[in-house]
Amino acid sequence: MTAAWEVPADVHLGDYVLRPADAVRDRVAIVDRSRGGRREWTYGQLRAAVAGLATWLRRSGVGEDDVVLVLVENSAEFVVSYHGILAAGAVVLALDPRDTAERWSSVVDGTRAKALIAETALGPPEVSLPTVCVGSRTPGGTPWDEVVATSPQPLSSRGGDRTAVLMSSSGTQGTPKLVPVSHRNLTSNLGQIAHLHRVRDDDVVLSVPPLRHVYGMQMAMNPVLRAGATLVIGATPFSAADFTRDVTEDGVSLAYLVPSVVTELGAAGEPLPSLRLVVSGGAPLPSVDADRCAAALGVPVVQGFGMTEAGCVSFSPDGVQVPPGSTGVLVPGTEVRFTGGEEAESGELWLRGPQIARAAADADGWLRTGDLVSRDENGFLRITGRAKSLIKYKGHQVSPAELEEVVTGHPAVAEACVAGVPDRVAGEIPKAYVVLREPVPLAEITAYVAGRVAPHQRVRAIERVRVIPRSSTGKRTRPPALRVLVTGGGRGLGRAFAQALAAAGMSVAVAGRHRDSLAETVDGIRRAGGTATWVRLDVTDEDSVTRGVDEVVAALGGLDVLVNNAGVPGPIGPLWTVDEAEWLQAFEVGLFGSVRMTRAALPALTGRVVNVVSRAGAVGWPHVSAYAAAKAGLISVTASLAGELADSARVAVAFDPGLVDAGMTRSHLDRGRTGKRWEDDVLAWTVKARQAGRFTSAEDSADALVAVVTGAADHLTGRYVRPEDVLPRLRPVSSAPSARPDSIGSTRRKVPS
Repeated sequence: MTAAWEVPADVHLGDYVLRPADAVRDRVAIVDRSRGGRREWTYGQLRAAVAGLATWLRRSGVGEDDVVLVLVENSAEFVVSYHGILAAGAVVLALDPRDTAERWSSVVDGTRAKALIAETALGPPEVSLPTVCVGSRTPGGTPWDEVVATSPQPLSSRGGDRTAVLMSSSGTQGTPKLVPVSHRNLTSNLGQIAHLHRVRDDDVVLSVPPLRHVYGMQMAMNPVLRAGATLVIGATPFSAADFTRDVTEDGVSLAYLVPSVVTELGAAGEPLPSLRLVVSGGAPLPSVDADRCAAALGVPVVQGFGMTEAGCVSFSPDGVQVPPGSTGVLVPGTEVRFTGGEEAESGELWLRGPQIARAAADADGWLRTGDLVSRDENGFLRITGRAKSLIKYKGHQVSPAELEEVVTGHPAVAEACVAGVPDRVAGEIPKAYVVLREPVPLAEITAYVAGRVAPHQRVRAIERVRVIPRSSTGKRTRPPALRVLVTGGGRGLGRAFAQALAAAGMSVAVAGRHRDSLAETVDGIRRAGGTATWVRLDVTDEDSVTRGVDEVVAALGGLDVLVNNAGVPGPIGPLWTVDEAEWLQAFEVGLFGSVRMTRAALPALTGRVVNVVSRAGAVGWPHVSAYAAAKAGLISVTASLAGELADSARVAVAFDPGLVDAGMTRSHLDRGRTGKRWEDDVLAWTVKARQAGRFTSAEDSADALVAVVTGAADHLTGRYVRPEDVLPRLRPVSSAPSARPDSIGSTRRKVPS
């Protein structure tokens, strides 16, 4: 840490960052690994390219304070574009390569930009602007190599309060906007950062975050260039294997990463001799992930806190032991207050200082960050959440960030995201989305959390997902709604299942043969505020199944879960007396139909196959042998399928919903006595089972299916699963859940277990 904070003069950002070329001319400035190979740029080459681009822009009509758009991935070309635009006296506006062409075009129109630097592989919008083509040349565009080779002319530009960069921000209220950030904001912040954290001139620095964002720009790109060090630009996307290769081959000493990579390195990293420090930024990093990564790599893992409107706000000082989970101390020259009052040391954080963008502050210069922060007696900050993202549970405020910290403390949890979901009684309930290292019952995780938090903070719903989506800066985003296809979803139990899945926030498609009943199911879901569609198909017809599944995948944009619920009861009576065609029909629908659906869906399926079975399939059912045998076959197919899917991380579960007063069970009751011996025996057994309390309520059955669909039985892949196996409240207090069902029999002859 330096003795005093360096207050930059009223200088131009480019002049502050880029040293005179002859001081470091032959030193490697950039190692670019962004496009798969490895390219080196010396400081002499970098300065020449910056000067050439600046001159070309001026000759193309770009004046001082004009906006120039940059649509380029992380690369050496991005660095040259950024500083070349500044050298021309213009304003940098970097577009998100992941955005849409419509969004890019709207920015072009809204900012009255005067030039565009675009990577042609990204498919940039067609604009009537001077355009520099990075990659293949487009009509009307000028090749990159020709532009940067332009003979430079002396250029002079001012700094101070002039806008240097227009940066995209979600804003403290969540509304996307462009924030003008001045030269003074950026140079002041670079001086503030250097007071706490230095990049040495002999450092080789790996940068993963987008250079267009404040983290990549102000923590990596500009400090490295100012120090005369070497910037290694990582590939996009970036993995633990990329990290090991880059650090080893380039001798990386300092790495700026995002939380997703830090988490991955905690599981797959290894000590590397050249590495001295890892920095995480762009989003909060759970302390358990930081500890795992530090242990794996054998170096400190620290983090800071920043935002577009304020640059780097706090950082973990070099050589100082920082409390777990802390983002360090405030950068110097920054005033702070909390919403709790003048004496408060926690609450929503307000900031004032030279790094704060004027457009984001109030009349007195204060920026309301929207972040909930606490500060300890030594000045170390800890982010506890976002004010607007707090979950309101029965009047209590629950912080998702604090819950995520607890959830990721479970040894089996690799990553977690907590969000509020609507609830009719509580208003909102905390729901956890988890990525697991190993298959464990989800109830084990919720119990783990419950033992470590207050009652109102408990996780009330949990879903296993394959990955937690993140923004380009590493912020966790709530996983998209699961896309589920339910066969036999037009009536009975299938309809109840579809309604429950939609009520849980999933996008549901129902399939079956009867158009009117399917439409009725979907209409009911939509009226209740859910998302649903339907497709007419016949599971006994392979062409119909293929067309139907393709239609569903197109409508939902993919498919995560298949629920094979279609089935028919089959004939009732002794095996040797029933019609053979009817007997085989039960197989054609209940077994072969499920197999056809699975075969058609698997190429698109990302998550689970849930085959709806019955206790009859496990123990037999005299006089209903076709139905029992079809379900037995489906149980066996499920076990085999689970083994075949093992390497793909997908699972298959045989789900027994229990005896529910719906669907086929209800048909037996509605039929009543017919005078036919075997039908009346089945009816009598069903009535007796209901009277004995052996029925499962439709609500419990549907809740259990929702749990299975969201991953509660993933650790039981290939097995026979009942509601009590995934809903702890249904388990008998005196005994653990069993995978073996009770026997089913007629009133005349009981089948042994």
